[in-house]
Amino acid sequence: MKIIPYNKKTLAEAVKVLKKGGVIAHPADTCYGLAGDLGNVKALKCLQTIKGRDRLKPMSVMFPSFMKLKLKDYVKLDDFSSFVIEQLLPGPVTLVLPKNGKIPFYFFPDNPTIGIRIPYDEMTQNILLAFGGPLITTSANLSSEPACCACTDVKRVFKGAPCWPDVIFEGAVKNHCMPSTVISVENKKVKILREGPMTKKQVEEILGVKVK
Repeated sequence: MKIIPYNKKTLAEAVKVLKKGGVIAHPADTCYGLAGDLGNVKALKCLQTIKGRDRLKPMSVMFPSFMKLKLKDYVKLDDFSSFVIEQLLPGPVTLVLPKNGKIPFYFFPDNPTIGIRIPYDEMTQNILLAFGGPLITTSANLSSEPACCACTDVKRVFKGAPCWPDVIFEGAVKNHCMPSTVISVENKKVKILREGPMTKKQVEEILGVKVK
């Protein structure tokens, strides 16, 4: 477990870790997150081991902003879900949508849906941009434990764990420190599965529709 400051040199170092199937921890627009390469099954297994998480419990995928128009390759979209994406992403939300062809076969094959994110946090976007594609994302904590809000929290949580992130970026979450709001979009209906930084009322005001 290596703790590093955030700069151009260490960003390149973190990308090398990700390209090899490793895991990094970083502050985001919600809470501290863990990230790994979506295209590497080793990264998925590492993330599950680090968190001590049930292997059937799904994780989400985050995308760089430049891939917003390419989300249709990863999730199935219609006019309504495309509208929801346009209004809510980037933002502190995870949208749950049906999988499409570019999601690897090993990524929770029993789940027909997947959670997607486009974070608005600058550091997270720079990591995604430097990596050049989507990353698996999950909160940086042990399964069922509270989210971490600072580098020191992550270090404390994983200090005695059997596995830990390869590198941790120094820093702290700037705004609300809580996991993203999880929103299901299905059959032109929107449902809050987990309320987080964006409330149900805010989602309704942004979309102009009734939310369950």
